[in-house]
Amino acid sequence: MLARLLAGDVLDVAPRLLGAHLTHAGVTVRLTEVEAYGGADDPGSHAFRGRTRRNAVMFGPPGRL
Repeated sequence: MLARLLAGDVLDVAPRLLGAHLTHAGVTVRLTEVEAYGGADDPGSHAFRGRTRRNAVMFGPPGRL
């Protein structure tokens, strides 16, 4: 379900994430800043220059960190 919500256009998804609460291992954070990069086609994205070990998660399915 979450992956489907995050699979949309970055300009639609980013505003929906703003203010969201994420919880893991008993710690909850509220997103107070989001960025909307368009992946490998966006020169501002870390994915623009191709896949590396450090940015590999950006090439996977939506909803991963």
